[in-house]
Amino acid sequence: PVRVGIAWQDSAMMQVGKSGITDGIVGETKRLLKKHRYMKVRLLHSSVGEEDSKRGVFEMLCERTGARLVGIRGNTAVIFKPRSKAKSKSD
Repeated sequence: PVRVGIAWQDSAMMQVGKSGITDGIVGETKRLLKKHRYMKVRLLHSSVGEEDSKRGVFEMLCERTGARLVGIRGNTAVIFKPRSKAKSKSD
């Protein structure tokens, strides 16, 4: 079983800057999630515009990567991508 809660103790694996959720961020997040299944993402203050919310930015990242938002603390979130059922049957 994966212990996602321990991710809060890890360093952030990804930082989202003023450019927001770019294709590069999405690609790197997918790569890291494939390897680790969960990760900690940090938003820089410049990445959240007046109309955006922190939750909205994290939800957009999850939507584009197929991950789930575990929780948000300040400018940091933990996201998780469960294995597909086809892969888990073969493990």
